[in-house]
Amino acid sequence: MLDRGIQSRWIIGACAAVVMAALVGAACESQGMSPYGPVERDGTPVTVGSGTAYAYVVNGSNGPASVGVALSQAALAGLPATDTMWTLPLPAGVTVPPFDHVMINWNAQGHPPGPYMLPHFDVHFYTITPATQAAIPGGSDTLTVPSSYVPRDYVSTVESAPDMGVHWIDTTSAELHGHPFDRTFVYGFSRGTLAFLEPMVTRAFLASQPSVSDTIRQPQAFAQAGRYPARYRVYADARTNTVRVELDSLTAR
Repeated sequence: MLDRGIQSRWIIGACAAVVMAALVGAACESQGMSPYGPVERDGTPVTVGSGTAYAYVVNGSNGPASVGVALSQAALAGLPATDTMWTLPLPAGVTVPPFDHVMINWNAQGHPPGPYMLPHFDVHFYTITPATQAAIPGGSDTLTVPSSYVPRDYVSTVESAPDMGVHWIDTTSAELHGHPFDRTFVYGFSRGTLAFLEPMVTRAFLASQPSVSDTIRQPQAFAQAGRYPARYRVYADARTNTVRVELDSLTAR
């Protein structure tokens, strides 16, 4: 038996430890982290098709681990017959440099070049502000991008899309070598500066309840410090009844 003095001190110490653990847990969760595992923070949903979509960030003990977009199953139906875009805010109070905001572009009839003439979503993870994005003009943009900032085998499409920039595509991608287009990964630059990272995914592939994870080809360096993805995932999440397009394995560069 412990004497009353030792017992009291033990109880006080145990209570203090519980309180401290609760405070640490609350502090971690306020930053989108948890001492017990990854925590997802969701942005405000917006209406897409007959459903909704929202951006999210998953944080782990070492900071942001992934950033993505979740679409409800109904969002894949009732989509406009014309090209449409939706801006998705990142979760309030959560930062994940270099990413500033996310935009979904719905291409009802696809877009050139040839393999991409299928209905699909362009999921742009912008590394620039909305104001900078809005100022990007259309037309030829041949300003040199330092080779160290471009992954091997990626080439410029030269033409800048208004409010986006120049899309750089991977010449080794399956859809450029006879495979039907279902997904691919694009880098975007404007006036020589990285503007976005972009998975392109067909509506049909999203509707197929996919579960894939692909490596992202990396440049030698990034001009802006931040956490950049080593992989991207396209998968159905039964827990939330959503289909997701996610930049994964974020690593400080």
